[in-house]
Amino acid sequence: MREQIGGQTFTRLRQVGSGRAFEGLDLERVKFDSCILAQHDDPGFGLAVRDVTINRSSAANCSVHGVRFEDVTVDGLSLAKLHQLAGCVFKHVTLKGRIGPLMTVPVNYSIEEHVQAAFNAAIEAYYRDVDWALDISAAEFSDADFYMVPGHLVRRDPETQFLLHRDVVDKTQGVELPVYAGIAVSRFELTPFDSLVAIAPRRSKNFAQYLADLEHLRRAGLAE
Repeated sequence: MREQIGGQTFTRLRQVGSGRAFEGLDLERVKFDSCILAQHDDPGFGLAVRDVTINRSSAANCSVHGVRFEDVTVDGLSLAKLHQLAGCVFKHVTLKGRIGPLMTVPVNYSIEEHVQAAFNAAIEAYYRDVDWALDISAAEFSDADFYMVPGHLVRRDPETQFLLHRDVVDKTQGVELPVYAGIAVSRFELTPFDSLVAIAPRRSKNFAQYLADLEHLRRAGLAE
């Protein structure tokens, strides 16, 4: 049986550690404030959020690390500032509607090196069995960067979301690129994957410049 949660505010809610799944939830107009959902020592991603919907909700000052998100739909998520999803993996996760500034990043660099290596290897292995990871085609971002998700596993809006392959790095050596195009290409220094999606966020005040810079790559045959 699914659990319906509406209109509640969760303050300083903390789930730290692996071996827990949050599933079968429908969240409507829920607020998360200063909450933590994280584990830092389980490359098996035993901390999971799956079969969950989140509608017209918000988060502020929250921390997420080492979480496995599967079969999740988020329709409208207000974020007070940039939120980073660190060392997380995604399968059948849909983001749509108005979404605040969001970024996927590697595992925390403060973790011991051998644990970082185990996480990184597990993240790469996880995506070998994923048919699609993210669907962002109907999302209206204020800012977004998902370089820690393989680009070919992202369902996208080709008008504003551009697929880049790693060979773009060699092809642009010594070439002066527009600012946002250069940032997109530089993300290959951080990701283990051979493709990524660069996003021109529709709700950014710099949307027109993002779009023009990334279109520069497409016109040059460096992006799809």
